[in-house]
Amino acid sequence: TMFSICEEPLVVSGKRGEEEAMAFFWKGDGLWTKTGKAPPGIVNISATLSNEKDENNWTSFILPSRDPYPLPDLVEFGQFLTAALTFTQCLANIKVYVNQTLQLDINKTILESYTIATPKASSWWKNDGALISSSTGMFVLGKGSDLTQTSVQMTVSLRKDVSNPDSAMETSTVRARYASAMVKTKIPPDVEKRIIRVTKKNPPKELTVQIFLDAANHDEDDESLTIKRNTKFNLNKLANIGTKQSMASKITDSFSPTPGSGRIFIGFRTSQ
Repeated sequence: TMFSICEEPLVVSGKRGEEEAMAFFWKGDGLWTKTGKAPPGIVNISATLSNEKDENNWTSFILPSRDPYPLPDLVEFGQFLTAALTFTQCLANIKVYVNQTLQLDINKTILESYTIATPKASSWWKNDGALISSSTGMFVLGKGSDLTQTSVQMTVSLRKDVSNPDSAMETSTVRARYASAMVKTKIPPDVEKRIIRVTKKNPPKELTVQIFLDAANHDEDDESLTIKRNTKFNLNKLANIGTKQSMASKITDSFSPTPGSGRIFIGFRTSQ
């Protein structure tokens, strides 16, 4: 939890010079909050790092660590953050600063989104239309307009030398497609009871299911090793042995798993 690494977390929001803060503290076994004007010396870091003249009301989460932590490997950290942006609807940009210097910038851009027409049976006696329900009948596709395809672009910029704030940033870009559908659920009573017992919540009547389809490197200026997500994956990899792969491209490559290595997302990417 947050308190396992931090004693006094603080949320600061508002324009620079007009910051308000919310503090968290324990009172017995209960967690309480207190809001008010930010204490002297506490500023909205997000607004300060982005642009001092930025008029947006940014919010900063200040978590002073209880113990000193070493700087994580930015490639591994970037791979985690990129995965975290995979299915987000509102969060589209993550910037990582070290000592007020931008070290890592991850940006997701929606290129296009459109409705996919659900193929219908050619005649009433033929079953050659699209499959709109699971084999168990637990999930049923909603209206045809609920099935959409979205194309996104993930751009990663990473500083080559963390210790040198003047070193250049290297950039890599990858694109991906997602199929998204609103489905209705029909949970058997015995399964519903088990879900309620474990989660303490009723299962949803409707939910959104998203499937990651594919991704390919579209950055023509990236001179690093380019891995194509197709049947020639192994041949391409062997043909490029000896070519040094940029750190930024290692992050974008992790965004698109190879065939057979996909993962289930429940908020974050799981090991399943």
